[in-house]
Amino acid sequence: MTDQQLVARIKRRSKYWGQTAPHRWFDVRVVEDAGYRLRGNNNNYRLDDVVMGVRLASGFIVDLVNGKTSRGEKPDRHG
Repeated sequence: MTDQQLVARIKRRSKYWGQTAPHRWFDVRVVEDAGYRLRGNNNNYRLDDVVMGVRLASGFIVDLVNGKTSRGEKPDRHG
């Protein structure tokens, strides 16, 4: 099995929009917080505030909402 990393990008309609460059993917992990399930970008986020994706070992990112694949940037591991 190859390495994969759960990633997210902040939705434009989220109050957190602007905490990253527009549409920038960042590494996340799931945490045990009932309200803010995701930790990444030095913050916790609600699932409703982000679009989820998976960074493949090749560096490409699969958007879990629409299934589209895009070339990912270098990983931002500040999470």
